[in-house]
Amino acid sequence: MSGISAYLLSIVGVVFLLVIIDLILPDSKISKYIKSIAAVFVVAVIASPIVKLVNSNWDWHSLFVGSEYQIDENILNNINQQNIKVLEDEITNYLTEQGFEGVEVMVNANFTENELKISYIYVNLCDLVINENLEHIDYYTKIKELITQQINIEGDKIIIYG
Repeated sequence: MSGISAYLLSIVGVVFLLVIIDLILPDSKISKYIKSIAAVFVVAVIASPIVKLVNSNWDWHSLFVGSEYQIDENILNNINQQNIKVLEDEITNYLTEQGFEGVEVMVNANFTENELKISYIYVNLCDLVINENLEHIDYYTKIKELITQQINIEGDKIIIYG
């Protein structure tokens, strides 16, 4: 903050000095030239930090290309949890459309390098309501088949209980 305050103080000092010079000088042809030179001096004082920045050893390439950034892990985790929730809802809705209502689906997954890796899918059938067209089938096998078709996962990663 001291650098900024010194910069502002130098601008105020130069402007104050120019006001005093303007008051002292009489109106003549030479006063116009002196005012012009003083204006150039004010511009030089205002532009001095830019000149220092250009002359320093600053890596301009990193400013525009390939600059490092840091990902907030909490935001990334929330996005991943939302993606898992969307997948759970898609599976639940698909099973409901196929005649299996009241099914609860929980996806256990990890995100690695922008890819969702599903460890297991747990399907709770405690509140299952079955369509009358599907009364005499093996529910466990049919639900495994439907989930496998929907998200292309191995059957042994689907755990059905209830």
